[in-house]
Amino acid sequence: MLLNLYIKDIKVLLSDKKGLLIFVLMPIVLTTILSFALSGSFGDPGRMHAIPVAVVSQYEMNTEMANFKAATVGMVSEEDVESMIETIDFETMFFKTFLGDTQLKEIIDPKVMTLETANQALENEEVVAIIVLPEGFIFNQYVNFMLPSRNPMTIEMIQHPDYNYSGQIVQSVFESYFDALNKQVVNKNVYLTVGSTYFESQLLFETMADVAFDDEGGSQASFVAMETVPGKKLVNSFTYYAIAMMGMFILYSSGYMGRELLNEKKMLTLDRGVVSGVLYGKVLAAKFMMTVTLCFVQMNALILFGAVVLKVDWSNPLKVLVGILFSSLAVSGVGVLIGAITLSANNYKVANIFENLLIHVFAFIGGSYIPVDGLPPIVLQLKYFAINGIVIDLFIDIYQNAPWSDLVFYFGLLTGITVVFTGLAVFMIKRKEVASYVGIIKA
Repeated sequence: MLLNLYIKDIKVLLSDKKGLLIFVLMPIVLTTILSFALSGSFGDPGRMHAIPVAVVSQYEMNTEMANFKAATVGMVSEEDVESMIETIDFETMFFKTFLGDTQLKEIIDPKVMTLETANQALENEEVVAIIVLPEGFIFNQYVNFMLPSRNPMTIEMIQHPDYNYSGQIVQSVFESYFDALNKQVVNKNVYLTVGSTYFESQLLFETMADVAFDDEGGSQASFVAMETVPGKKLVNSFTYYAIAMMGMFILYSSGYMGRELLNEKKMLTLDRGVVSGVLYGKVLAAKFMMTVTLCFVQMNALILFGAVVLKVDWSNPLKVLVGILFSSLAVSGVGVLIGAITLSANNYKVANIFENLLIHVFAFIGGSYIPVDGLPPIVLQLKYFAINGIVIDLFIDIYQNAPWSDLVFYFGLLTGITVVFTGLAVFMIKRKEVASYVGIIKA
């Protein structure tokens, strides 16, 4: 009898072409659209496109050097000035040691331009920002490093308004360079303050460069090497939305199930079953099995589409199948409870609210629309109140080939949902069955 009821429900499901399109075709379409549209939000590990930056020099080197030599008259001998200049070449240090660094070039791509050319490139979005080295750029650095005084120096950065994040990266890179230089200036000032007590001025200036500037201005930059956690694969946009849309659209299976019991009630199928001895419990069990089958087919179709079309690498098919099974059972548990409530209320309001409102709320807080990692912390706390949130985390762990012990938590949550929701549905259906039986007998 149960098998016959199950086969009948499957035939009814297959006759609903519109419903099948929603269950299978719609998530495939949305997965494809969102995967391509939001691919920029998911990057490759340890790699990025170098940000094009224009560097504009507004100083004249010979003039800068002549000005510095003039500023040292009466303080340092001409031979010592030449020695200082030979020790530190600020222009070479900036353009070759700093901007020419191979690691830095993985972050920014500097191009030396005139101000007019740079402004045109910025307008055409050929560069993200312009770094303007002002008049006095070299002179002020020599003064700050070699003489007791300190001249303020402002480096201008002109940023394209459409590239805020890239502009912040460029700003951080150049600030780190000049912060390193400022550290050396502080060292110099401390050395002059303390050394003036023990050394003559001539010896103090002769040894200053060696003491305060002993590593080419701290030009040895520190870089962060980005890597993924060993054994974990990167989740790109195609992988994420193949999972996220699957987690969202299996909820529509619950909504479909929520209407079926009341449909049969309105067509008098349930009442005829009561008279012929078909218990509501068997009808509910058949609906549960039908929903499990629907979810199983739906999820397998999306997994297959992701693997073949989107190139999602599901490395462990067994874990995938077990994940699909537990997810299908939980969705079916929710479905039969919605069906029991809808039948008891004798209207479709609960099913309508679930399909038209609650699914979208669950999709938001569970991460089907956008990853919840970028949302406020309160949303992270609500994620596990949505089945799709549990399913998404489960299948991301499965995709990254997490050990079975890490998956037990999600299996436990899905099992708990299955047992609690199905138990509540059975309790409500039993009460409804008694009421229906009494009503039929009295009639």
